[in-house]
Amino acid sequence: MSEFALALLLIVLVAAGLIAWYRREVVTEGDGAVRLQSEHEHFHLHVDLPAGMEIKPGDTVEVLNMPEVSNGQTHGELTFPSRIRLYRASWLRRNLVKRSSLLEVNELVEHP
Repeated sequence: MSEFALALLLIVLVAAGLIAWYRREVVTEGDGAVRLQSEHEHFHLHVDLPAGMEIKPGDTVEVLNMPEVSNGQTHGELTFPSRIRLYRASWLRRNLVKRSSLLEVNELVEHP
């Protein structure tokens, strides 16, 4: 095998490893409460997580049970229990999200 092919193979393996590491998630579930407010001009959703669950940069929360609402509007606040699924991001994704967020904040602060 030539040196070029070996170097190319090494680059591909490192890239595949980084992608797998970035995409890695740990999933946890628990019971929580959801407060939903959906009106014509706005939508608010607040999730009270179960004890022990904490959201960090890069994590994703999924609300598994949603009530039926007519025309997508709640006409006030609706509170309901739901199973909550938390996808915890890998260390690599968490740090990339943190760093990119800091750049966005710096841009907002530096530009009027």
